[in-house]
Amino acid sequence: MLPILLNALEGEEDALFFVQFYHKYKTDLYRYALSLLRDPHLAEDAVQTAWLKCVQHRKAFFAVEPPHRKAWMIVLLKRVCLTSLRQRARTVPLAEDWDPPAPEAGQARDVIALIRTMPEQYRTILELKFVLEWTDKAIAKELGLPVTTVSARIRRGRKQLQAQLIKEGYWHEEA
Repeated sequence: MLPILLNALEGEEDALFFVQFYHKYKTDLYRYALSLLRDPHLAEDAVQTAWLKCVQHRKAFFAVEPPHRKAWMIVLLKRVCLTSLRQRARTVPLAEDWDPPAPEAGQARDVIALIRTMPEQYRTILELKFVLEWTDKAIAKELGLPVTTVSARIRRGRKQLQAQLIKEGYWHEEA
């Protein structure tokens, strides 16, 4: 990593200072990244990214007073770590052994029958949503209701349907 960083620097004096700075603080920066990310691989990636950004912004780095350069680098590393955390929060890993169960014959009819036993305000909306696969907007237009009302009734109806499915033994409540 260091040779790549040094190749981007101009002047031998800058390179010499940067090598000293790198060796002096690389372990501290890694520990800080590890404390934020709690994953050695992600921490290592974040530190390398921070070093690359430091070289990319070398004019700003060398413009900072020498006693404050470590703090500048820590702030840079913190931003890289926070970006990494945000990106990880946006992704949802799939379980490797996940295999959705195939519906048994007649189950769809049973679920539709359960929907049809629900109160009218939920029954019509749930049939349109899940049986005919209409959008919330289309349902709202058809029934002359605001989209927010339709969405709320779908949510409430789903909860009631889920409770009924659990009661009937079609669905097991997760702990």
